[in-house]
Amino acid sequence: MADGNEYNLIQLKERGQPVEIIYPTEGTPLITGPSALFKAAPNPNAARLFQNWLNSRESQQLLVDFARTHSVHALVQQKPGGKALKEIKTLKDDPLGVEKSADEIKARYAKIFGV
Repeated sequence: MADGNEYNLIQLKERGQPVEIIYPTEGTPLITGPSALFKAAPNPNAARLFQNWLNSRESQQLLVDFARTHSVHALVQQKPGGKALKEIKTLKDDPLGVEKSADEIKARYAKIFGV
């Protein structure tokens, strides 16, 4: 797997499926799930309230416990059996480098995964 879908593997493993999660020693990409508000949202206050809830300890803990994602919220507890985000060596982002190498990266991905 090379698509940042670790949470699905954690869920499968918890259901007894024969999978193991291996983090590359050289580092693994960190894929975030950003969210935002539309500038012209019809209910901007409701959208802000949702954002506040989404980033609250309670919401982040739900995502860790049930969706099996990671959280950077300082008060969220890691569910037993999972690896804490701080224990996973992550690769540094280099958007300009990726952009320059985009065609090469896509070709290598297609060759490796046969797509």
